[in-house]
Amino acid sequence: MSLRTRGVAVLGLLLVTGCSPDLPAISDAEADACAELTAALPDRVAGEDLSDDSDRTAAWAGIELTCGVGLPAAYDEYSSCSVVGGVGWFLPPADLKEPSVDIVATALTHSPRVSVVIPAEHRGSDAVLVEIAPAIEETLAEGEPCL
Repeated sequence: MSLRTRGVAVLGLLLVTGCSPDLPAISDAEADACAELTAALPDRVAGEDLSDDSDRTAAWAGIELTCGVGLPAAYDEYSSCSVVGGVGWFLPPADLKEPSVDIVATALTHSPRVSVVIPAEHRGSDAVLVEIAPAIEETLAEGEPCL
């Protein structure tokens, strides 16, 4: 198969499955769970109005949620997570040390995993995670507890 043919086949698969090339592939069951989650998300988070949503993503200004993500690169079996709103979140330790940068929180205790980009201006408060957590708890399967 030529490179061009392979590229057309991949593009066709992305169009058929409705996935963005930026999102990792997930199963049909995970896609259904993600669609349930995004439908259950609040219209406002941390004072920001919902500005964009799809079956796997949502955004409130600079706050961005993605459903069906892999484990964060900084995560390993010795990493800890923090329970906020009943959901166990992993926050990269290096990013926690730098309050002026955006941080990506990843929900590890539910499946499929969810990541939330929290802009620097919303750090210092748990409001973003607290307001998103009920939808995660309501719609996604509970997995392993936080360590």
